[in-house]
Amino acid sequence: MTAFGMRILHVNNEKTWRGGERQTLLTAVEQRRLDLDSWIACRRASPLEKNAREAEVPVARLPVAAPAALAALVRLAGGFDVLHCHTGRAHSLAVLAGLTRRRPLVVSRRVDFLPARSWFNRFKYGRADRIVCVSRFIANQLQAWGVPSGQLEVIYVAVPDEGWLTREEGLAALRAKAAIPPGKRIIGNIAALVPHKDHHTLLRAAKALLDRRDDAVWVVIGEGELRDELLHLRAELNLEPHVIFAGFIPQAQRLLRAFDVFAMSSNMEGLGTIVLDANLAGVPVAATAAGGLPETVQNLQTGLLVPVADAAGLADAVGQLLSDGALAGRLVAAAQARTRVEFAPAHMARKYVEIYEAVLGGAARSALSGS
Repeated sequence: MTAFGMRILHVNNEKTWRGGERQTLLTAVEQRRLDLDSWIACRRASPLEKNAREAEVPVARLPVAAPAALAALVRLAGGFDVLHCHTGRAHSLAVLAGLTRRRPLVVSRRVDFLPARSWFNRFKYGRADRIVCVSRFIANQLQAWGVPSGQLEVIYVAVPDEGWLTREEGLAALRAKAAIPPGKRIIGNIAALVPHKDHHTLLRAAKALLDRRDDAVWVVIGEGELRDELLHLRAELNLEPHVIFAGFIPQAQRLLRAFDVFAMSSNMEGLGTIVLDANLAGVPVAATAAGGLPETVQNLQTGLLVPVADAAGLADAVGQLLSDGALAGRLVAAAQARTRVEFAPAHMARKYVEIYEAVLGGAARSALSGS
């Protein structure tokens, strides 16, 4: 038994490594530091399995096929006090597993689109003991969709304040992937090339800024379904020398200090964890006010916000941060201070422990008081 007397199984069966998987691992790591017996159930041979093992977090491997994964989760569930699901697919698996072996169920909700209005979604959200949203925006969405307010909690995601490459190291890593002209200011973006990241607005902002100054280059790190379409738009706007698509780079947040400004152009966003990374790396942020982004970027306090799809406004904000060093420095200092308190991994881990205690009820409190 651990000091807290609780065994937590974090469930995430995604095959890729994105923000949700990073948060799954970070939550388990921090909870183990608090002496919880936290494990991760994940897809066999996934990046999450590899990274969890490197972090010395115990792993339960789930088969790739859904029926086999469900059977494995049914067997696993009996050995844990709480199942904590980190994706929609994991939530579905855990609910089905609970038909034969019920365990308290906590669900993290990170996306800002509403669930489909199907009978199964109504059923599975009703089976969750708590739905923990990563922003107030998402919590308000789910409440409007029909989730009772008593089921909902808000716990912000966390980012570790470590692992940054120096500016020189970051530039060297970027230049190994793409031809970045020397002597240019660098405006960075790290995001999958998918519709809700709205790189069309980012490219049009680059064009608007280029019409006023030519001392900057925009570097986009990420891959996705819109790559060809975005390359066509780049050519149409005559931006080939000025916007560089660097492709996917593992742990790209480590390169943030190579940027002079971080630009975020999303039209939908649950919270925008990469913005928190930029805050801690000391990079000023210009972003659109999509979804939960106003909860990470406080306009004129910790960064600059513009309306969604406002390319001219985003260009103005980026240009202001490039030109006004005093403003950029003030915003960065405030952003770092806030992120280190409100988005700290230890703070997030403790808040989740409070949720587990609540769903377990008196038994967990007795174990805590007697430990």
